[in-house]
Amino acid sequence: MIRKISFVALCITILAGCTANPTPSSQIKNLTGKLAYETSPQFTEAELQQLVASQNEFAGAIFLHQAEARENLVISPFSLYQALSMLYSGAAGETASEMRLAMRLPWEDARVHRLVNALNQQLLNSAGSETADGQPFELQMANALWAAKERQYQQAFLDTLSQNYNAGLKILDFTDASDASNAINTWVAEQTEQKITQLADPSMFSADTALALTNAVYFKAAWQYPFNEAATTDEPFTLLSGEQQNVPTMHLSETLKVSVTEELTRVQLPYAGGTMVMEIVMPSLDLWNSPEGLGQLWSTQANYPEMQPVYVSLSMPKFRIETPTMDLIPALNANGMRLAFTDDADFSGISGDQSLYVSTIAQKAFIDVNEQGTEASAATIAVVRQKSAPGEEPLQITIDRPFIFQIRDTATGAILFVGTVMQP
Repeated sequence: MIRKISFVALCITILAGCTANPTPSSQIKNLTGKLAYETSPQFTEAELQQLVASQNEFAGAIFLHQAEARENLVISPFSLYQALSMLYSGAAGETASEMRLAMRLPWEDARVHRLVNALNQQLLNSAGSETADGQPFELQMANALWAAKERQYQQAFLDTLSQNYNAGLKILDFTDASDASNAINTWVAEQTEQKITQLADPSMFSADTALALTNAVYFKAAWQYPFNEAATTDEPFTLLSGEQQNVPTMHLSETLKVSVTEELTRVQLPYAGGTMVMEIVMPSLDLWNSPEGLGQLWSTQANYPEMQPVYVSLSMPKFRIETPTMDLIPALNANGMRLAFTDDADFSGISGDQSLYVSTIAQKAFIDVNEQGTEASAATIAVVRQKSAPGEEPLQITIDRPFIFQIRDTATGAILFVGTVMQP
């Protein structure tokens, strides 16, 4: 389930979960689709650029929704997109149409799965091999499909996941919600160096759970130009309210790509050993506090000047953020994906009928930025459940003739009032 490339000085980590006495992943039954994982999917540059554009547009929409709280935030739209792409392979009808629009997919056919795989392969192969100090570069991606015991799944769905997402099928007993969440959290922990824990919660599962889809992405990278740890000092940081707080601030003098306007400061910090960078985007306080705020910034960023190499003296705070488990259904609802979470959902591509809906889409994420580099991780889970069985036809009762009434205490049986209604 893991594709791993060792290079130098950069590393990407994906979510982890752990619990007491977890079920070892080796004890979970594994099945696969009939198609082997495709390590060299076919694509054109134009197709890949279309997919990246759709993912980035999706990323902006999800980020802007989650950032409305104006609190520390780290989220991986990439991980979410992977999980949704797997889920999309089993969607049909209006449910698929809504997902396609929400994900900004440029195609209506199944090529999206081949191109998601192609993009993943490009990312895995885009780094150099070694840095001067021999630090490794790692990029890992992992997907898994967790299925309920004694359920049947469409072969085409399983084949799509095995061929394009390297996702084997692991059998779980979701009626034991605690064991099910332990197993998933153990898998997550194995992919992420224990950086993120407790992605899955027993409350996500029940006897009606049909399957869960998980994705994990892990990143750890050294800066190409490390900050001098001895130069880190406490310096003021201005909050949106205008209040200032002293925070540990790193310092670096180096040639970096930058762009500075009255509204926006952008700096690009490269990681060693590959093509990965961190871009810092600092809007003015006026832009932060304007009615349009980040929405205006995101939609107009292409109009800002290109970053150019400039020798700079950079000061920036160290930071570490770990999110609680984020419910991403509201963000997806806001982007037009609604049917998937209702009794009108159509995931007949998974089960062969319309008996399933999505009950959970959640993510945990983590990032640590310090003088040496960056470590970041994120994991996403989508839980699919059986819809409630339709209720029986109600018994029709019509009170259309004189009747007796009584008001009584059910605990003691004492009647407090009694009477008749002969003519209402």
